[in-house]
Amino acid sequence: MGPEDLRHVLGFVELREDAGLLVGLESPDDAAVYRLGPEQAIVASLDFFTPIVDDPEDFGAIAAANALSDLYAMRARPLFALNVLAVRLDALGVEVVGRILRGATQTCAEAGISIAGGHSIDDPEPKFGMVALGLVDPELLWRKSGARPGDAILLGKALGTGVVTTGLKQDVAAPEDVEASVRSMRQLNRAAADILSEFAVHAATDVTGYGLLGHLAEVCRASDVGARIEASAVPLLPGAADLAAQGVQPGGTERNRRAVERMVSWAADVQEARRILLCDAQTSGGLMAFLPGREAEEASGRLAEAGYEAAVVGEVEEGAPGIRVED
Repeated sequence: MGPEDLRHVLGFVELREDAGLLVGLESPDDAAVYRLGPEQAIVASLDFFTPIVDDPEDFGAIAAANALSDLYAMRARPLFALNVLAVRLDALGVEVVGRILRGATQTCAEAGISIAGGHSIDDPEPKFGMVALGLVDPELLWRKSGARPGDAILLGKALGTGVVTTGLKQDVAAPEDVEASVRSMRQLNRAAADILSEFAVHAATDVTGYGLLGHLAEVCRASDVGARIEASAVPLLPGAADLAAQGVQPGGTERNRRAVERMVSWAADVQEARRILLCDAQTSGGLMAFLPGREAEEASGRLAEAGYEAAVVGEVEEGAPGIRVED
């Protein structure tokens, strides 16, 4: 479901007044936030999806990293998680389902939390994900609405997971490129959030299903600013550009591009493959932070030292919400 469709559907949900609810459906932020006291709020998110890779443990680990990413994107410290599982046990078998859960357990152990419960149903199309719960100081919360003109845009992981995993499904992706994509998706954003907490981050999100430009558009609208992206500065996963040049892309990527086309102006020399990848629907993508330009290069270097393929990819500009993409 694209962002425009989602906004339309949520129009049917009646919002109610709740003084404790700091972040809810009225904003495009990554998780709900509810105040518990002057210096503490609970952060809650839910995410699940169908398998995007062949190995069950990788699928479970990626789904867990993806769910926890919403908490890291808001500077929350995860507390525990709940599994959401929809499978036909008689079709997949106990071992396959068990390996999905084992992969998720491994990721949660890496995050320093426990899986405390969950729910399962019978479903002919397998799905797995998590409810992720964490804590944050409301005064330190990162949101999408704080980006300022002059801020640098820092991306924490390479793009291309949607294109590469679609290439896997179509049997046209090289095994080594799939392995690189899996490593990226399994990588937690925990260390990235810890590093960025040492800098003056004005706004943040994570790049997931709406792609880089889709999530950047949300920040621009929420912050009432424009943005410039340097396409050639955006890191890409191995093999992603070649696959995109062949026209390999998931349906979500195509929907993302249609959804942002009214907000995006493309320079004529931006290659088609780059345009696809800037809209590519990511799973467990990197954090995208908006911070003063004088701090961005140091933050990027720190992320690289921690094992992230990070880069400064653009800047925030004054003006009406919109995005200029240059080569």
